[in-house]
Amino acid sequence: MRSRAAIRYSKAIFQIATESNSLSMVKKDMDAIITTHKSSSDFKNLLKNPLISYADKKEIIANILLDMSDDTSNLIDLLIKNKRLSIMNDVAIGFNEIYNQKNNIAKATVITAIPISEVVRSQILNKIKTLSDKSVEIENIIDKTILGGFILRFENTEYNASFSQKLNKLKSELIQ
Repeated sequence: MRSRAAIRYSKAIFQIATESNSLSMVKKDMDAIITTHKSSSDFKNLLKNPLISYADKKEIIANILLDMSDDTSNLIDLLIKNKRLSIMNDVAIGFNEIYNQKNNIAKATVITAIPISEVVRSQILNKIKTLSDKSVEIENIIDKTILGGFILRFENTEYNASFSQKLNKLKSELIQ
């Protein structure tokens, strides 16, 4: 659950990017922020650490986000000025949600034990296209605890074809 402040910043940066025709550049920046935040605990710590100066934080973020748009740079400056840099990832997620909604893009999550191949990715996309007229982005989450198979989440629906699910079902049938 994102804070009201993050939602307000998300809406504001979306509106500014739309008005300045830099929507695709800001989207690229927001994707980079989200990806970096997911994959790097150092980045998460950077955003929250009060001992690192805001100037240093801005410089590090600028090095991570190569070719950062002016709108994203101004957003970071504003978050720094208002001492809200710690919500930057939530702002980026909120921006992407607004972007996807405005552009009729849905997100599907595929959870697997190993990364999916491009062939499997395209098969999933083709199947989802029969269910929805939206453009679909696939996020692949790796979770070794499902052992094999997959879990697909799309538009309030979950299809669980994981081995761990099947084993649990079999186990409960044997116990009865």
